[in-house]
Amino acid sequence: DLHHSNCFGCGSANQKGLHADFPFHTESGEVRFTYAVPNDFEGAPGFVHGGVLAALLDEAQGTLCYHVGHFVMTEQLHMKYHKATPLGKPVTFRAWLTAVRKRRLYSRASIHLESGELLATSSASWYVLPERMLGKIFADRFSAEDSERNRIILEANRKRAREIRRRLRNG
Repeated sequence: DLHHSNCFGCGSANQKGLHADFPFHTESGEVRFTYAVPNDFEGAPGFVHGGVLAALLDEAQGTLCYHVGHFVMTEQLHMKYHKATPLGKPVTFRAWLTAVRKRRLYSRASIHLESGELLATSSASWYVLPERMLGKIFADRFSAEDSERNRIILEANRKRAREIRRRLRNG
């Protein structure tokens, strides 16, 4: 599992969570998914609360960073709401990297109706957590076995990301 079971965005055990799935598409190097936000997350009548959209885009972009081999924490998240997002209607989320630096990643994301109409956009910067820091931060949450499994997954994801970048550059 990518996150713990109580994660607000994707955790299966979080009764108040979004229960969204954030799949990575190897062909495009993006996180891309369709999701209908449940009525429990209503802001204005009939529309999704803007904070919930921000949480979904934060999670999609952060998950993208994991899929390309980095454990990150949000440094900055910028949102632009173009049009109100209807509750209960399938909308498409996309997240992609825009830059990779030594200790920072940068990404963008969008939400569209099935018709293609743009609803919201986001950009974010991410602080890359070094492995030694992960051990300190999550020492009481993860066993040594969990930490090793995560290290192996992140290394495989970094390798996959290098291959995707090379293919997209040459493609």
